[in-house]
Amino acid sequence: MAMILDAFVYKFAQLLVELANEEVDMLLGVPGEIKKLQNKLRKISKVLADAERKRINDEAIDDWLKELKDFMYDADDILDLCRIEADKCSEGSSSTSSVCSPFPLLSCFRKPLLSHEIGSKIRELNLKLEQISRGRSEFNLQNSSPDKQKVTSQNSRKTSPVGEIDIVGSEIEEHTQSLVDLLIKDDTRGNNLVFAIVGAGGIGKTTLAKRIYNDQRIQEEFSKKRWVCVSQEFDEVKLLKDILDGDKNDCAGDQSKSSLEPKVETSLWGKKLFLVLDDVWTAKVWCDLLCNTLKSCAAGSRILVTTRNEQITKQMRAVNTHQVHKLSLKDSWLLLCKKVVLIGEEGEIQHLKDIGMEMVKKCDGLPLAIKAVAGVLCTKERTRRAWSGVLESTAWSTSGLPEEVKGALYLSYEDLPSYLKQCFIYCSLFPENHQIWMDTITKLWIAEGFVKAEGSSTMEEIAEDYYKELIMRNLLQPHAPYICQMHDLLQSLARYLARDESSVVCKVDEVGSSNGPMKLRRVFVSNVHEVGTSGPTTAITDVLVKKDTLRTLMWNMMPMSETQMDVIFHKLSRLRVLDMSHSRIRSLPDSLGNLIHLRYLNISFTQISMIPETIGNVRNLQFLEIQGCQHLSRLPNSIVKLHNLRSLRVNFTKVVEMPAGLGRLQNLHTLWELNLPSNRAKGWCTIEELRSLSCLTDLSIGRLECISSSSEARAAELRNKSKLSSLELHCTPVLHPSKEKMKRIEEVFEEIHPPPSVEQLQIVDYFGREFPKWMPETSSSTSILFPNLRQLVLNGYRYCERFPPWGLLPNLQYLFIRHADSVMDVGPEFLVGTSSTSSDGGRAAVDTSKYAFPRLETLMFRHMSNWQEWHWEKGTEAMPCLKDLYLDNCPKLMSLPEGLLLHATSLTKLEISFADSLTTIENLLSLKELHVKYNPNLEKISNLPALTTLAVNNCPKLKVVENLRYLKRMKLIDYAMKSLPSYLLKGVHTPHLEELEIWCSMELIRNICESDSREWQIIQGIQQVHVYSQDELVHALYNQSPFSFTTNLNTTTTSSSSKMPSSSSGTAL
Repeated sequence: MAMILDAFVYKFAQLLVELANEEVDMLLGVPGEIKKLQNKLRKISKVLADAERKRINDEAIDDWLKELKDFMYDADDILDLCRIEADKCSEGSSSTSSVCSPFPLLSCFRKPLLSHEIGSKIRELNLKLEQISRGRSEFNLQNSSPDKQKVTSQNSRKTSPVGEIDIVGSEIEEHTQSLVDLLIKDDTRGNNLVFAIVGAGGIGKTTLAKRIYNDQRIQEEFSKKRWVCVSQEFDEVKLLKDILDGDKNDCAGDQSKSSLEPKVETSLWGKKLFLVLDDVWTAKVWCDLLCNTLKSCAAGSRILVTTRNEQITKQMRAVNTHQVHKLSLKDSWLLLCKKVVLIGEEGEIQHLKDIGMEMVKKCDGLPLAIKAVAGVLCTKERTRRAWSGVLESTAWSTSGLPEEVKGALYLSYEDLPSYLKQCFIYCSLFPENHQIWMDTITKLWIAEGFVKAEGSSTMEEIAEDYYKELIMRNLLQPHAPYICQMHDLLQSLARYLARDESSVVCKVDEVGSSNGPMKLRRVFVSNVHEVGTSGPTTAITDVLVKKDTLRTLMWNMMPMSETQMDVIFHKLSRLRVLDMSHSRIRSLPDSLGNLIHLRYLNISFTQISMIPETIGNVRNLQFLEIQGCQHLSRLPNSIVKLHNLRSLRVNFTKVVEMPAGLGRLQNLHTLWELNLPSNRAKGWCTIEELRSLSCLTDLSIGRLECISSSSEARAAELRNKSKLSSLELHCTPVLHPSKEKMKRIEEVFEEIHPPPSVEQLQIVDYFGREFPKWMPETSSSTSILFPNLRQLVLNGYRYCERFPPWGLLPNLQYLFIRHADSVMDVGPEFLVGTSSTSSDGGRAAVDTSKYAFPRLETLMFRHMSNWQEWHWEKGTEAMPCLKDLYLDNCPKLMSLPEGLLLHATSLTKLEISFADSLTTIENLLSLKELHVKYNPNLEKISNLPALTTLAVNNCPKLKVVENLRYLKRMKLIDYAMKSLPSYLLKGVHTPHLEELEIWCSMELIRNICESDSREWQIIQGIQQVHVYSQDELVHALYNQSPFSFTTNLNTTTTSSSSKMPSSSSGTAL
């Protein structure tokens, strides 16, 4: 159940503290009642942990807990009403008590009618709790101490990095390569051959499929690659949309299989497809849905299926089935070690191996179970007592659970503190394989009341720690930075525990399927469709309005009329979370104001054109998400009444001004974005209102050119915002600004001084000629001013001629510079600044005492139209950590600097495109990957001894490619190319080349297919060569050993070759 009672009771008891005094008792006419409520809750809280454990096997305890939870939800609503009334009483007061104190109740309780109403409800609560409390004596429940809210320290814990692929042993690599060999091998049995990976849940099928999908050979072999999670109750429409994977607007209105199938067929026509169907539970997904639709794909397309049921693979007529076996005891122990300690530190737990081996035996060779146990051990001391406690836990043998989640998976849940249990269970609300964003889930946890800030940490920081701990415990799986997913077995466990409170609705007949004494609290409705006119939406809303206890409603990708919303907003007044993002809604009714308990409202990417003024009644609202609403041009004035608002996001909308009074929202942590008014006289929010928003951590300000004076900018006091970590500053692009405007924007930016706390800074379309002095021209203070800056993006610095010494920023990791059109010379001052000014007016003397860009990893220069020279002398040490360098559209840049060649010793990837004046790339000793594109005068690539990958795209003058002794992969693209470049014969040592991919003219393809041609003599010594025409319709595929040469040249052209290469063609074969 998403409400874990001991966590909820603890929070509720804390909120009662302010109520529990004699004056409140007297005002409410309930002397002693609040104390009684506190005492009863305290006694009940001591047995809750035991009751939660026993409810799985004891139906009577389960019913008792459900009754208690219903009571707690009702009590929470009453307490919320007290908050709301207190907020109303404090409104208009000059005091800021409504911000500083969460419970200024005394003043509002002096109103007789209100105090009588609340007093009566408290009496009722006490009577009901007394009745519930008496019931606990029947169950012989044991006392235990409640959890304290303390997240396991991330700094002290030694674990493998988040996102590391969990692999042990050599078998998986062997299996990967053998399956890739089979998938790319020519096979005449059909166009779309099905291959299968079969094994038990949690055994590693998806891990193996991901390794295959990401393999370099797969990436190069197939022109279209798709990964689709099918799951047990797959949705045909969603699945087809996932395969289409095109412009979402193209298929947003398609809600039927019949309308999507031809679009999928057309989009994949003639394309060589590699499709992974992950977690298949029925052959219908192939036999009834995809088999015919994908017939238009090119020959050689492949389907890879993962499933638990080998019978399904037979029904799908798989040509090859790979069985994934359980891990051996040895590999099980290695995986456990890998997830508990860092590589190389396994010795720290060797004295515990005998206990660990007993635990991995219980996991039965299943990697998911082993990782779950490792997640528990990560939080324990490395002592025999601590590990034995885990081994001897009764959670291993808990009965009454679904078979697939018994043992290790339930142990990993049972070990969680209560505040993490409710966060884990809440994630079950999303559909299977749903991508969960950290920013979203943490806000939802806060909105539901699962997070309580302690000390100096904000609720957002605490919630982020919760998220990281669930990942560390392997209960959430990192999918990408700041995105996670839930394994289907863990989701089964979470759904089992939340079965009475939560429901995911993907079909009309699933609505209202929850039964039993517990009331439904949370619903996720997504992509519900059925043949007919108005069926699904009406059917769902008709049922939902009867579920008046709902606290979370997620309505995704579905239409809903204003009338239907009006009914829902009247009936579902207890909602805490309402997410209608990406839904087909056009307006919100005035009844939105009835949702007085609402904390989270998301209407992003909808067609909403207006938000009603009644939103001002939603006083508890903490998160308002309005991103991407392209029809929305203004916000309601009443938004400034939302004193509890923590996040307001209105980016990518047409909103150009904010209502005046935004500065009253003193709890705002995120404001994205504040567009400044062009006319101050019209009563819009100005930049001065930022002065009072001291809690801001993320801020975006647009239309900075509308600020009339430096004093107006100074009044915002950005420099004093000690919590600000992310800042974006935008101007409207100005063509040919006057000197007066340029001077004013310089003065304005002088006063928009970021604080030292800032970690990410982006400045867009600044049109001053000089940088502000907080980006100084001397090296004295840059590192002191911005010690925490990690990411710097500068986009549109069209009139500045020189860069400040950003090289002195001690922790900068990412630097992106775009459209610095006036910069002609990037000098050493860019790296380390200047110590004095040259007397002859030339370049200033350089301060070489500092190490420049000590932590920079990624550097990008794009669209630098006048940049000619990059000066970096060999004596200036800089960029020791630089890994990736991108130079794009720098047409006048003539050469790479000497300092880069000598000091960027970590540089492994270089991409250069549209560098019209560049002639040579050489002497980059650490470089492993080089991409050159549309560089018309590039003549030479030389002395790159570590290079393994080279891609050359339309560099017609490139004649010398030499001293690339470890080159393994090469890609050539030039559709006018009629013969292979001579450096393939002279400079590139082709026997070392493993892969060559060529995109070229039809004439060159014909020559390659001639066994007596020069081209065949060049390529025959290379292990693998793939050649394609521009439209991908013609190809030639060659493999040296074992020999194979195939082409469809004869079938797609009128001419044919009688001298095709064969195993006897050429001495190398």
